[in-house]
Amino acid sequence: MAKTIIDLKDIVKLGGGLSIDATMRTTTDLKDLARLLAPKATLIIRNADSKIPSDLKEIAKIASGAVIFEI
Repeated sequence: MAKTIIDLKDIVKLGGGLSIDATMRTTTDLKDLARLLAPKATLIIRNADSKIPSDLKEIAKIASGAVIFEI
């Protein structure tokens, strides 16, 4: 069952890490999730090649060291 972005944000705020398909979420959603990551949590972005490099760089900067891009 697909989760809403609100559910995903709540999970991340509570300390959970996520693996997200970039083709299923907007760049804004991915940036928001990166901003909300708890310390030591990881955000894995699958199919990252579907986003433009400048967006990926911004996401990486937001959550330095906590984002893994699968291309």
